[in-house]
Amino acid sequence: MLKELLYKSVAREPFLRRWQKARLPGQTIVLTYHELAEDRQDIDAWTVVGQGAFIEQVNYLRRHFDVVSLDEAVKRMGRGGNSEAPMAVITFDDGDSGNHRVLLPLVRRMNLPVTIFVATRQVEEQTGYWFDRLINAVQRKEEINLDLKNRGLGEYAINRGRGRDNWNEIERLLVDLKNLSPEIRIETCEHIVRELGPGTQDGFAQIRPLTIAQLQELAACPLVTIGAHSHCHNILTQLPADEIRESVVRSKQLLESWTGRTVDHFAYPNGDHDDTVARIVREAGFKSAVATTPRPWRRTDSLFAIPRVSIGRYDTPERFRINLIGGVRQLLSWNRSVA
Repeated sequence: MLKELLYKSVAREPFLRRWQKARLPGQTIVLTYHELAEDRQDIDAWTVVGQGAFIEQVNYLRRHFDVVSLDEAVKRMGRGGNSEAPMAVITFDDGDSGNHRVLLPLVRRMNLPVTIFVATRQVEEQTGYWFDRLINAVQRKEEINLDLKNRGLGEYAINRGRGRDNWNEIERLLVDLKNLSPEIRIETCEHIVRELGPGTQDGFAQIRPLTIAQLQELAACPLVTIGAHSHCHNILTQLPADEIRESVVRSKQLLESWTGRTVDHFAYPNGDHDDTVARIVREAGFKSAVATTPRPWRRTDSLFAIPRVSIGRYDTPERFRINLIGGVRQLLSWNRSVA
């Protein structure tokens, strides 16, 4: 509550415009979304933004930024020179079905350029990745108490309520699972899903992968850029170099064969990368790669470590606006420096 009051107190438009004018010329904001859902659908998942909230966010962006494709942003950032308004790029990670069902009609209606980074194994096999299967499994009316201490994790109390606090507990479980090796992580996730059983999931949204046909329709839209998000969607820095290369190259090859389009851009799963991962992505023929460092993209940044600001279901309008310009800490620091 205190944090939200702070966001509201500093999210005043004249103040934000001063900050943008002083700090953002020559920079670009790249936004990370994952999935969209209809407003009537209930789901406690930060990664699933409601359609109405997304439309409001896009309208705000268009009032204050030049919303362009990732290709156009790369071109302009390399060329130099300041435009009147800073640029904004909208990206989506993973390749979930709401990108086709909800996003594509909005792209066409709003003439909105977007980039969708697709993780290819879930499309090829039509089986969601471990994190989405787990999120789907806990969307139910029953309270869930998980004791995973015998697996080196903790205890988790899910569905004691609905909303952001419930998501925080789900996210705590997901973060703990990410710290496990890929094999143990997947086995533990499967164990949890089996133990939970079907439950009472009526009325809750579920996250599903795109089909190849849906991906092809997205790729056929001139406003949509398709990028790669690896094949395995494991944290690449946890893998040996040969497995990284296999996953990166396979994702590019599959996407190009499915869509008939060149795939030039890559998104690191979870944002994790190091020199080895970036080198492999570059050698695979990609022209850029995006990470998850939450700040504007500067011309001095490597094209293989482009920062992105993540946007989620529980971001209020005030939080959204402030995150566009680097977050509340940077904003308050700048305010003190010019006061």
